[in-house]
Amino acid sequence: MKNTMLEGSTSKALVSMSVPISIGMLSTFLFQVIDTYFVGQLGAEALAALSFSSTLYFLLVGLFIGFSVGVSILIGKAKGEGDTGRIQRTLGVGMVLSFLLTLVLAWVLVTNWRPIFSGLGAQTDTLPLISEYIKPLLLGMPLLTVGLLVSGGLRATGNVVLPEVVMGIAGVINLALDYGLIFGHWGLPELGIQGAAWATVASWVFVMVGMFALMIKDRLFVLKEILEVKFRTITKEIFQLAGPTIVTQMIGPLTLMYLTVLLAQQSQMAVAAFGVASRIETLLMIGILGVSTAITPFIAQNLGAKRTQRIDEAIVFGGRASTYLGILLALILYALIRPIAGWFTQDPEVVGYTSTYFYWVSPSYVAYGLYLITASIYNGLQLPTNSLKITLVKSLVFTLPFTLIGAYWGVPGIFAGLALGNLAAGIYAARAMQNTFKKVNSNLAKVNVWKSYAQDFRRLIRR
Repeated sequence: MKNTMLEGSTSKALVSMSVPISIGMLSTFLFQVIDTYFVGQLGAEALAALSFSSTLYFLLVGLFIGFSVGVSILIGKAKGEGDTGRIQRTLGVGMVLSFLLTLVLAWVLVTNWRPIFSGLGAQTDTLPLISEYIKPLLLGMPLLTVGLLVSGGLRATGNVVLPEVVMGIAGVINLALDYGLIFGHWGLPELGIQGAAWATVASWVFVMVGMFALMIKDRLFVLKEILEVKFRTITKEIFQLAGPTIVTQMIGPLTLMYLTVLLAQQSQMAVAAFGVASRIETLLMIGILGVSTAITPFIAQNLGAKRTQRIDEAIVFGGRASTYLGILLALILYALIRPIAGWFTQDPEVVGYTSTYFYWVSPSYVAYGLYLITASIYNGLQLPTNSLKITLVKSLVFTLPFTLIGAYWGVPGIFAGLALGNLAAGIYAARAMQNTFKKVNSNLAKVNVWKSYAQDFRRLIRR
């Protein structure tokens, strides 16, 4: 069977990978968006509780996505080299490590949730609502993390569509149970914000079962290979790659925590609005996120197969896709953000803050997309420390100081600082990638990016 990652049109291969990944991400992100919509019907305080809870949720998800990326890079390279046994052993060890680590972290967080959220700035009357939502979510977290790891492993071997189908069905399950458990419909108990958490956990059960079924179908789960594996050796290999990617993936959620604390000092309703805006933003960014997710295993496989021309073509595709999708998103948000925000809450203060967020931040999406694509390219090239570097610079050098300075002008100033951080990070990432091209004598070092964009624009006008 033809491996489209290694043969044929690069752009077609990446599109065929990115579209199902984006659809799968759409359903994944709908977990949080659906929760936000229904919880918003319970009031602004419930929305604030959801926003505070999400800081911890995204921190854990970021940690294990980073771990999954490390595992996927090894699997993608092994696939390019044709080593099926290595794929099976790496995936098996990764699942065991993911499950055990999640159990330990979930227990620590469940027993220490109150001081964590008090430290983030949650008020006393919000803490009971946070407890109702976050505890079930933490108890079910091992189901999600193992499912995410298996999904990443399947994509790295070329099975892109079916994992996203599983995530899509899980999204439908979450939608139905949200409606039933939050409001007590269909004979189910009325649990309020706690119902949103249990609905999400139930959908994770389906994710876990579905991903295991796909893994067995693709013959990636072979008990003999797992039992005979040199656990310590593969663990070391995984963490050599996953270590930097874990730190990279956690920087974003840690920055989210910092921004939550900063906004909580201004207003609890600003925190609620930030939660709504973050979910809308993530949902609309699925195109860029889909490309950035697809490009890592694509480059990893072609690196293993030593097909450098296809790697260059993938880098060009990623840059163009992030630029054009970023422009499109900014235009959509400027035109429609107030009615979109109104879907989630009728509170005028929350709607106002949400709209202000996008008026400031959406113009920076082109630069933010370039930053995301660059980080993914470095991971695919097995240069995770380069990815970590640009992520650290974005957060520590740009976002943190710009938003801290912006806080002197209130909530709008914080959002303006976030936009400036995205812009500076995109420019820095583009320059870092250009320097990498020069070091390895890549043909891309000679490409005039602005000229390429001008040619695309002329082609569009002629049509």
